[in-house]
Amino acid sequence: VAIEGRLQTRNYENNQGQRVYVTEVVVDNFSLLESKAEADKRREENGMSQAAQQSTAPAHNGGIDISDSDLPF
Repeated sequence: VAIEGRLQTRNYENNQGQRVYVTEVVVDNFSLLESKAEADKRREENGMSQAAQQSTAPAHNGGIDISDSDLPF
């Protein structure tokens, strides 16, 4: 999943008088991404090798272009 948005923090006092802190993700847009295995399979089915795919500049059509190395996990 790719998420565009922002983090929002807030706090309030609960019924017991304790201060509660909340961090929320406010999502403006999200996309379901495919796994590396699915992407490799699709490239093979289209007759495009992984090396050829990596050397091709990505098209920017308003979507999110992200690679595995961009992910923190």
